[in-house]
Amino acid sequence: MKPAPRWPLHPAPKEGEALSSWLNRVAAGYRMDLCDLLEHDLGHGPVDDLDTAPLLSLLTVLSQRSGIELERLRGMSLAGWVPWLLDSLDDRIPAALETYAFQFSVLLPRRNRKTRSITRWRAWLPSQPIQRACPVCLSDPADQPLLLAWKLPLMLSCPLHGCWLESYWGMPGRFLGWKNADAAPRTANAAIAAMDRRTWQALTTEYVALPRRRVHAGLWFRLLRTLLDELNTPLSHCGSCSASIRHVWECCGHPLRAGQSLWRPYEILAPAVQLQMLEAAATAIALIESNGVSPHGEQAALFLMEPQTGFINDLPVKERKAQPVDHWREAAKALKEAIAEARHNRETARALFALASHGRRDPESLGRLRVTFSQEGVPPEFLSHYVPNGPFAFLSMNDGLSDKF
Repeated sequence: MKPAPRWPLHPAPKEGEALSSWLNRVAAGYRMDLCDLLEHDLGHGPVDDLDTAPLLSLLTVLSQRSGIELERLRGMSLAGWVPWLLDSLDDRIPAALETYAFQFSVLLPRRNRKTRSITRWRAWLPSQPIQRACPVCLSDPADQPLLLAWKLPLMLSCPLHGCWLESYWGMPGRFLGWKNADAAPRTANAAIAAMDRRTWQALTTEYVALPRRRVHAGLWFRLLRTLLDELNTPLSHCGSCSASIRHVWECCGHPLRAGQSLWRPYEILAPAVQLQMLEAAATAIALIESNGVSPHGEQAALFLMEPQTGFINDLPVKERKAQPVDHWREAAKALKEAIAEARHNRETARALFALASHGRRDPESLGRLRVTFSQEGVPPEFLSHYVPNGPFAFLSMNDGLSDKF
């Protein structure tokens, strides 16, 4: 078979750009629309899931046409963000919501949250299309790439320019105009800008820098999703933490729970409600870091600075008797953290399984161990020899026991 000819010219993809946006810009360079490019040049009919899970055959011919690596092209769709941003694109996985949003806690202790399970759910994928973009990024009429993250209820502002994302109208992957054409770019407040910079850092690197230590991108997205659900928890379930939840909503200036009376997963809320939820999450993080609220979740310490130690003035420091270390307790804590990490990190799961199976060779014993891992919430496929093929596949998740990546 004769290889596909290379395009003589085409724009380079922008960092974080959606595949549909890049293909629209390629088509515009040849004075074509996207459908004609797909059908007459690439041999594919209309594709509805370009930004979700494009066909491997399409990505292969695109790589041949452009010279861009297949992994980078796949990373321009949500399929390339599995398993860091979301665990899977399959919305029929049992207990997917429980695994993603209820294994961690920030504001509320886990005992105060009612574990919920619904069918047909995927993290961060909205039930309604989102069309918001940065007015500064798209200020050049000849160069208007749309980022994949803008299509999700994930950020409120542009992490590069610090202004609010604004609503636009257009076709999938193509910007046509602003809904409020006369509006000037609005500067986001410090809390929103800080949260969105961390989200952008997670999308473009392997980690997020939090006050206590660096965490893997996968942990950041799950902490943020956990916080959104905590802020949507009815006060009757919050116990002594209800005052903190109420204070967060008062500080961001929106009604409690963004006016919601019934619980529904964040992804299916109306776009306007999602924006208020994200603003409340940014406010909550800022309040935690400034000691404006007292969080009671297990992972809340990640948002707090390490306590000051050593000399604070010229007076001598009184030596304190070292407390004996409970090594068994520390080992149990480390194992618990490793299991939590293994539930959404294939590499950690395989490393933990290798440690647990040391000295075991018979299939029956290994089979019982796999059942044990499955009962702890570790996906069975994580214990296979499959290696993720995505833009983050070369990254190693934090092992949960140290700060080394």
